[in-house]
Parts: sequence; structure tokens; C-alpha cells
Amino acid sequence: MASWGEFTEAEPEMAKVLKSLLDWIPITYLATVRKDGAPRVHPICPIIGEGRIFVAVNESSPKRHDLKRDRRYAMHALPDKRDAEFYMTGSVTFIEDQKTRDLITKSAGHTVHDSDWLFEFDIEHVMTAHWEKQGQPDTYAVRKFWHSA
Repeated sequence: MASWGEFTEAEPEMAKVLKSLLDWIPITYLATVRKDGAPRVHPICPIIGEGRIFVAVNESSPKRHDLKRDRRYAMHALPDKRDAEFYMTGSVTFIEDQKTRDLITKSAGHTVHDSDWLFEFDIEHVMTAHWEKQGQPDTYAVRKFWHSA
């Protein structure tokens, strides 16, 4: 697994895709695993700070229990007007220390409540894509993949 900073250092152009998408709409979809093994999908607002990527989960969201029980996730950003895509998978780490909570609160573009559960995303796999010849015959996706060492 890799941190956001390690991924960004290895693949800066791929990291720019997510940053650009979050500048446009700061929401991604997070897939978690329910207790019964079924997938669950939620919108989230990722938080990037000091080479790390996090999520704050409010107390009414079932995804907090999903992530605490089964740390695996998949995250997909909303495609932009050109259908650029960013997708990553890995596992999360539950954050309890105050120093990291303070970093997340400072880095967030939204309110982080004391009752929120905080998780850091560890990254295993990333995929970016864009479309060539969009809206024309023979439209095709150009995908790039990265895996942590």
C-alpha cells in the first residue's frame, strides 16, 4: 500500500486527474463492504493534506461501520465534462490521534465534526481514463494503471 504522497510522487499526472476533478466537483463515490458481504456505495468528500488522503464519516452513515469492520474500499470520482475518470482501491486506517484529526480538520474544505469517524486511505491500485474521439464513431477509452509496490 502507498500513501497519497507516495502515489503522487510516482504518478504526478494521474494524481492531477483527481485534483482537477475535485476542483470541479469535490465529491467522489466510495464503495464499502456491508456486513452481509454486499457492496454499498456512498458519496463522500475526500480530504487531501500533507501528502495524505482522508475521509470524515458522520455518525449517521453506515459506511463508518463498514470501513471499521472491513477496511477495503473502492473510490471513483465523478467524471468531468470530458468524461475524465479517476478510480482507486485499497484499505483504510482508522484515525484516532489528535494531531492527525487536527490536520484533517485544517485540510478539509468543509466542517469536520468531533463525532465524525476519520479514515486515511492507503492506496493499492489507481486507474485514470479519458476518451478519445469523444462523440464520434470509434470513440475509445485511454486508460492508465498504477499499482503500489
